[in-house]
Amino acid sequence: MLYRLFSLLPLCLAGFSLQAQTILEGRVLNSQTNEPVPFATLGVPGRGIGTVADEQGRYLLRLPSLQDTLIVSCVGFDRQVVLPGALAAGAHEFLLAPQEQALREVKVERRRVHDGLLGRNKEKADVLWMGGSSGKETVDDEWGWELGTVLRPVRRTYLEEFHLFLSANTYEHLRFRLNLYTLEQDRPGRMLLSQDIQLVLTRQQRGWQTVDLRPYGLQLEAQQPVVATIQWLQSEKTNPWDKYFSIPVTRQPKQMMVERENSQAIWTVHPLQPSLYFTVLTE
Repeated sequence: MLYRLFSLLPLCLAGFSLQAQTILEGRVLNSQTNEPVPFATLGVPGRGIGTVADEQGRYLLRLPSLQDTLIVSCVGFDRQVVLPGALAAGAHEFLLAPQEQALREVKVERRRVHDGLLGRNKEKADVLWMGGSSGKETVDDEWGWELGTVLRPVRRTYLEEFHLFLSANTYEHLRFRLNLYTLEQDRPGRMLLSQDIQLVLTRQQRGWQTVDLRPYGLQLEAQQPVVATIQWLQSEKTNPWDKYFSIPVTRQPKQMMVERENSQAIWTVHPLQPSLYFTVLTE
């Protein structure tokens, strides 16, 4: 469950109510190799229902019923649409087909570029945007949540490093995925990355966290806005009560921050900007 709190307010625990649920368990596999697809996402379109598979492609999904369509997806694969009839018939193993890379790899000639920055590189902010499993007995139905910001490169840009600031983190293990999308009607559209880029934190790491993007050769075109997000993939399962993390967020005059509850939920847009940014080379 995600909490949006002003930094001066105390963290509140939400009650957990048991409801009748259908438990769906199975695996997500590569259709060509039959190997597991690690950290594939599963979600019901337009609803805050979903989860993320583990390193072996295994998942556990709690559904109110088997009357909803399920979308299974992962970076670098074509998504699979699973209809209610298939779920009711017992479908629990899903095959994803690998896809071609959307962002082409490039070689950078440094004499033609200079250092730059995309995003917000400040630690202090107006609000702490918080996520976590406080007050819940399970955490896997929170996985898949995304938070990000709109980026507007002026010139052709090469991504060097990604940086994310965490003000708080009470998890011993926390895993995020970096996603890049086209901007369509002020919301994330088509996914651009075909490589799975992750950020893994251990031992309650806080402060600035960095991912080296140079091995991926990622390029953004001039005057083509994109949306960069982090997606919560995994956290420890033991004793999930009162576990949370927080990201500083500052107010902006324009709609810049996007968020959704899981991989298929509806995006919401806010006049805010989180403390995440890219160090880049620009032409």
